[in-house]
Amino acid sequence: MIRLITSRLFAGLAVLWLVHLLTFAALRLMPGDPWADIAGDRTLPAAAVERLKELYGQGSGRSVVAQYLDDLSGKLTGDFGTSLKIARGHDVLDLLAAAAPVSISIGCGALLIGVFLGLWAGMLAARRAGQGPDQAVRAAATLGISTPDFIVAPVLLVIFSLWLGWLPAGGADKPSALLLPVLTLALPLAAQIARLTRASLVDELKADFVRTARAKGAAESSIVLEHALRPAFGPVLAYMATAAAGVLTGSMVVESLFAIPGLGYFFVAGALQQDWTVISGAALFYAALLVVFNLLADLGLLWCDPRTR
Repeated sequence: MIRLITSRLFAGLAVLWLVHLLTFAALRLMPGDPWADIAGDRTLPAAAVERLKELYGQGSGRSVVAQYLDDLSGKLTGDFGTSLKIARGHDVLDLLAAAAPVSISIGCGALLIGVFLGLWAGMLAARRAGQGPDQAVRAAATLGISTPDFIVAPVLLVIFSLWLGWLPAGGADKPSALLLPVLTLALPLAAQIARLTRASLVDELKADFVRTARAKGAAESSIVLEHALRPAFGPVLAYMATAAAGVLTGSMVVESLFAIPGLGYFFVAGALQQDWTVISGAALFYAALLVVFNLLADLGLLWCDPRTR
């Protein structure tokens, strides 16, 4: 266990370094000049623009390697820099820290709903394999997986905000405003979990230990919940490692559609406005969450299925 955690931590650090390197290179290679409209509609003198570049460590007198090493050392010490355009002069780490609770609230709600619905539907389909409930769950799961967020979100907005008027159309000023974003993220998650649970559970229900439990007279619900579900949960855990990081940081499209100031919103706004420091900080934050959830998924898999130890 200790060896696994140590190896995953070193691998995670390597991934974070690689994400930082690739993000830094991509920002320098992307078309456009982030300094061209740094003053908005006004045109700053070249000397003033050069002075700003020097303040951000990107002066023309510094090589790309020196800029990268400065940026890397800053990230290692917790200095993510200040925003160029979105919130000029504000610390990027403070912006991300303020946005994280909103995204995490949406993500936690989506995880709870998605896991509950997905496991329930997957168990129902596995117990009725080949029958009507199984076919209905598989059809619904296929529809949920193949429908992107930017289609699900407008449909929910039209139904629950425009037609019924039950829920707000956006914002994050009250809890009810977060319900539609939560559902938008939870439905595809539930569809994928249902599909994985059904596929794994069908195989586990054919195993010898399940036949033994049935021969001893155990109830079918007890067989599924107490015997078959735990070893069948491995693929679900492996999928949830990346899915949890995605929903906890908030879908970029969903937060933009619902005008929610979360991590995804800042990432999209930073990309559109070429705010390099915000993009770099958000990408690294997301990568760190991905590393953490992958480690938790590995540990959870060892607990769920002793055969992997």
